Amino acid sequence: MEKKESPCAGQGARAAQKKDTSNHHKSAEAQRQRILGHLHRRSLNTIESREQLDVLHPAARIMELRKRGYNIETHWVTEPTGCGRLHRVAKYILTGGQ
Repeated sequence: MEKKESPCAGQGARAAQKKDTSNHHKSAEAQRQRILGHLHRRSLNTIESREQLDVLHPAARIMELRKRGYNIETHWVTEPTGCGRLHRVAKYILTGGQ
């Protein structure tokens, strides 16, 4: 039986080539700042957060920002990933600020 290849096959190898070993980029504070900077310009969904901002668990960072007083709404939307699969994801919108 022939093994079918995933539409996203090979992405792991590409990601490994771009590996960033600096801790600053990965820190929770740096991730919160990237999210906040983006939210001041426009909304952000989970897929964008992962692909554009390198924040793999945006819900945790959003929760932390809310605890700091930021008013961030969550709307549920269906969006395609880079390989075309549809997912129900959170879309975050900064409505007030701090």
